[in-house]
Formats: sequence, structure tokens, C-alpha cells
Amino acid sequence: MPYESPEAAYEGFFYHFNREDSTGWATVMSYPHTRVSSQGRRTWFETPEDYAQINPWPVFKEAGWVRTEGVTSERIQESDDKVHLAGGWSRINADNEPYISNRVTYVLTRLPAGWGIQARFGTDSFEPGEDTTASEGAALEVVGQHLDAWDARDLDGCAALARYPLTDVGVGAVERYEDAAGYTAALAAQNWSPTTSREANAYQVGRTGANVAVTATLEDGRREQAVFLVADGDDGWRIVARSRIAG
Repeated sequence: MPYESPEAAYEGFFYHFNREDSTGWATVMSYPHTRVSSQGRRTWFETPEDYAQINPWPVFKEAGWVRTEGVTSERIQESDDKVHLAGGWSRINADNEPYISNRVTYVLTRLPAGWGIQARFGTDSFEPGEDTTASEGAALEVVGQHLDAWDARDLDGCAALARYPLTDVGVGAVERYEDAAGYTAALAAQNWSPTTSREANAYQVGRTGANVAVTATLEDGRREQAVFLVADGDDGWRIVARSRIAG
């Protein structure tokens, strides 16, 4: 079904999930659809038919799941055809208690049929009340280094700060760069201009992952918005996914 707003698609995500309706759940997405986890897991679905084949509910029920409650969403960045929506969820057991929670950024895109979720960037290490100051600082440092390298037109330096495969979310399209050479080539294809001002905010942070929003003004007058999913690993903190709203 078409959704008239990003928020309606977000609410539909949990409505169909709690009804254990895989076909209805598949209608909430834009395709190709992907989910990227800070812990290295990536899922990919080309069509609604592919998505409708998944059946996670038996495993969840074994863990005590009764329903999932979505948190109140917030638009972080937006354009006419893409919205970065900060959201997440808690899984609720039979005692009406949350037993696991997460914070996720949903990349919503408007295609001819309406709004749908093109991608999900999961911190997948969120604990309410946990001190994540160190994770926040590490994630912001990596994104800052990436932007510094961009300003210096050091595209190889930008690529060295990513972990591969790197996911890049467009509108009705999702790219996966398998190595640094592929990401460098993609950056080279962008209209380069250094930033004259920029602001970065780690608005969703877990132990091993953070979603960082960047708003920048470029020297040529354009305004850029982007979300980076930054994740910890054996090689330190690295960018594993991004979604841009180009000016």
C-alpha cells in the first residue's frame, strides 16, 4: 500500500510486524531494501516478494516476545523525496515489560507509489541509561576525519575511514561498495566542493555503533545533509553506511 508520509510508513512497520503479517510488512519498504547493523550484519531484499519470505516470529517468541513497541520518531534531515527518521523499538514480553531495546535510523524515500523505508541503520548495541560518551566521541572523530579528508580532496583518505562492504543509500537505489577503490570512485563522481561550515551530531549511540548526522554548507553555496552509521570493530571505528541528501 502507498504511505502518504514517512511517519505513516514507520507506524506501518510495527503494525504489520505485530500482526505477524510478512506480506503487509513487505509493503512498508522501498526497494531494493537493506538493513545495516553496527555489528556487521547486512540484509538485502530486491523485491516485496523476497521480503515476504522472512519469518522471524518463531525465534522471537522463543525469547519471550509478545509485541514490539516503536519509539516516537523524529525527523533528523529531510528533502522532498528523502527523510532520515530517528526511531527504534522495544520488544515486550508477557509481563508487559521491555526486555531488549534498540535505536535505528530509518531512511525513508518517496517513490511513485508513496513513502517507504529504503534502509535501516541499526546501532544494535543500545542500553537505556548506559554511558556511551566514549563511543560518541570515537564516532564523531571518524566522521570529522572523513570531512577533513573531503575538504582536502583526499578521496583515498575518505575511503580509508570506511569498512567494507560500505552501503550508500539513494532514492530507489542502494549501492554497496566492496572495497576502497569502489568508494573512492563514487566520491570522485560527486560534485566536489569543500565545506565552509559544518555541524555533526551523534544523535543515536550504542556501545558498538552510532548514527551521526552532518549538515554542511559547501563553498559553492550548496547545502548537504548526511547520516553516517559508524561502527566499532577489530580495525577501530569505521563508517559502514551513509545516506546523503544533496543540495
